[in-house]
Amino acid sequence: MLSPDDFCNMLRETESFDELEIRVIRAMLTLVQRKRPKADAAMIAKEAGMSVTNAYKYLYSLQSKGMIECSKEKQKMFWLSRSANPFPRLFSFLGRDYLRKKEMFNKLGSAYERMLPLGDVWTGERVNEHYASGFVERASFIMDLAKEELLVATDKFFDDFVLLDAVRRALERSVRVRIVASQIDPNQLDKLERAGLEVRLGRYWPGLIVADGRHGLTVDGEGKGTMWLNSQSDHLPDFEKAWARAQVVR
Repeated sequence: MLSPDDFCNMLRETESFDELEIRVIRAMLTLVQRKRPKADAAMIAKEAGMSVTNAYKYLYSLQSKGMIECSKEKQKMFWLSRSANPFPRLFSFLGRDYLRKKEMFNKLGSAYERMLPLGDVWTGERVNEHYASGFVERASFIMDLAKEELLVATDKFFDDFVLLDAVRRALERSVRVRIVASQIDPNQLDKLERAGLEVRLGRYWPGLIVADGRHGLTVDGEGKGTMWLNSQSDHLPDFEKAWARAQVVR
């Protein structure tokens, strides 16, 4: 059974709750376990280790989020909401903010392209560097460089949103995307193929992403590797051999 601490750790991961809000929720969950589903602010404050004034402040903040309900009497009693699950509703507010920001970033992207001509990768300078962190940031950058073809070799196909979105953008630019992966979620496979990806089951080591044969990176099991720009990749022949050996899924 999930403990109050486990639940509160999940709340922290959402980054949608103040730390003192989380302390109030934990206190109320603890009181529920003690058969006190309703409590006044003084009791909650004592359990949360804060002043009554702060307890009221964060109780009302949580009430505005739908987490807490309270009685209408002068001596208010508070309880965790059981009228409806608040989390789908809270997520919808995040979704609304996301759509607003997406529109703004689209406008910024269009303005950026009008202000600065794109296409000169790293001003033509050759880059070859080892990296020990930042794979997702580097990989999505390489994918965004592809204009004609994107090659991907990975142990397990991506489940990171940033990487999947980079693949989507490549497809929207009519880039041919070929992926060799040793593990692919069957539920994900249909979506990938409908989106236009060419997917085969196979293995190529180390993990590899190459854009237009001239920009790419490798990655090992620890998230380390080499990134290069503006130079022909030595991995292309080996990738083609791995592609030919790989199992056609459909």
